Amino acid sequence: MNTFLVIAAVMAVIAAGTVAAPLLRHRQSRLVGAAAAILVMGAAAGLYPLWSNWNWHAPAQSAAAAGPDVAAMVAKLEKRLRDQPDDAAGWLMLGRSYLALERVDDAVGAYGHAVKLDAKSAEAAMGLGEAMSLRAGGEITQPAGQLFEQALTLAPTNPKALLYGGFAAAARGDRGLARTRWEALKSLHPPAQVIQMLDARIAELGPVDAAPAGTNASPAGTSTMTGGLSDARATVNISIAPALKSRLVSEVPLFLFAREPGSKGPPLAAKRLTTAAIGTQVQLSASDSMMPGRVLAAGRQVSITARVSFSGQPVQAAGDLYGELSYDVGRDGVRNLVIDRVAD
Repeated sequence: MNTFLVIAAVMAVIAAGTVAAPLLRHRQSRLVGAAAAILVMGAAAGLYPLWSNWNWHAPAQSAAAAGPDVAAMVAKLEKRLRDQPDDAAGWLMLGRSYLALERVDDAVGAYGHAVKLDAKSAEAAMGLGEAMSLRAGGEITQPAGQLFEQALTLAPTNPKALLYGGFAAAARGDRGLARTRWEALKSLHPPAQVIQMLDARIAELGPVDAAPAGTNASPAGTSTMTGGLSDARATVNISIAPALKSRLVSEVPLFLFAREPGSKGPPLAAKRLTTAAIGTQVQLSASDSMMPGRVLAAGRQVSITARVSFSGQPVQAAGDLYGELSYDVGRDGVRNLVIDRVAD
């Protein structure tokens, strides 16, 4: 495992150097180059590892904690790319930076530029697919799935490609291929919490050759989840305050997610539903996590939010309707979650 993490760290340093080196050759751009390198390595050591990189033990930071200096560095990188739009490495770094700052839409655009400039870059394909999936609230859309398949063709043993390639296969009903890819990722000996997440996902697929492809059935007794994950569930009855019902004139996306209290990073578990789920009971579990090391765990206090998104995006926008409550995973039973607020 240490070798695996060292390789990941070296790759982050190489990525930073690749982007910064052209800038450091010129006196007037040396400050920008140094700042760019620091930004990449800082993001890799902070929030962004929780989203997609493989230094799993780095502490999480919120986007707000990045501060104005990081925003200024990103602005300088944006300006440089306006002057040098053919810099594929620069667009890759900008995409990573946008994700670190939770600017998902901008990350999609940046990675899209990188893919156009270098169609053979596995990192660009994975970055674009990841950003598109995050923008869709964790759903692997068909275009994102195609990008993950492209990344696997280019880098068949890449850990992140195996992770997302497994999600892509599961999303289209190919459970056998999803299992194969996640077992291959487990063979790389990631940390225990990553293995737990993969075991939860593999268990959700059901036994080999059990149910027809495309189903989500998982017979009782097939779970292999460990470390308390089998008890890591949060169940809520979703309803909406009478005063807000008139705002639901059509069926729109509804996001349900659990976060650590006060956290601005990725959720521990999330589901993308529609407002048709209002009035029903919904459960979040460890299998609703898509990020390594970000899972529900018994004994954990979390904040659960249900948000009606009129824009269709997981990021909160003015006018969205939401409700939230505190939930003690493993102790609380079914709780009533009322959508009773309007986002500013």
